Amino acid sequence: MLLKFAIASENNQHELNTKIMPPSDKLIVVTESWFPYNYVDSNGKLTGKSTEVVTSILKHANITYEIGLYPWQRSYSIAKSQDNVLIYSIYRTAAREKFFHWICPLLSSPPHSVYKLSSRKDLRIKKESDLNQYSFSITRGTFLHKLFTSKGMEEGVNLFLTSSNKSNLQMLLKNRVDLLVEIEDAMFQMLARMKLPRETIEKVYTLKLEDQADLCMAINKGTPSHIVDKIRSSHQFLYPNTQLIHTPRELKEAETRH
Repeated sequence: MLLKFAIASENNQHELNTKIMPPSDKLIVVTESWFPYNYVDSNGKLTGKSTEVVTSILKHANITYEIGLYPWQRSYSIAKSQDNVLIYSIYRTAAREKFFHWICPLLSSPPHSVYKLSSRKDLRIKKESDLNQYSFSITRGTFLHKLFTSKGMEEGVNLFLTSSNKSNLQMLLKNRVDLLVEIEDAMFQMLARMKLPRETIEKVYTLKLEDQADLCMAINKGTPSHIVDKIRSSHQFLYPNTQLIHTPRELKEAETRH
């Protein structure tokens, strides 16, 4: 279901261009359901840590917008193909770099870890290369999808793709895959919603620092520069002390080449 939140203009606290944007300059904002960063609460309200940051920045920049909540692949497709679209929370990677203006980070990024069912005593993982012996469930089109294929995993063989994090957990619970990758908060929230104890799953590995990334917002390259500039200025004003922590290895290499 599409969630719409119209935001009216308000006064800024510093010297931004505060001219109210015409209707043609309204932004479409897209996101996915991913606890605790962007999700719908028990009252049907879109909330979360990243949502609070993004909406505060857009309010401060005097930008009118609507938010749509979709499965990740659809949100990413909309943001990649349409002008005047902002997407969050999104990981910055070399493959995505050319499609967007990047504003990073939104928040410090939690580590992604690999989980198995606690009942699976047959799975033994002591180092990264051990992961390739087992099957994974990953959300299609995410940076994890790209990361694991780059490490030699094959779709339909030991890498199975779904439309959502919830589907990944269901695959694990039904023993259709051996492992999944998720952040801890999201994992335990999904278990709680299914009324399952935390002990149902067990962490067996945490991704290396160079395989992690920062949470960002990204704006389609076809969006007028004055909109991007206002958003970037508000981000810097409201969150001046944020800094990148996990620049992906391949992005560092791309920056070096250029």
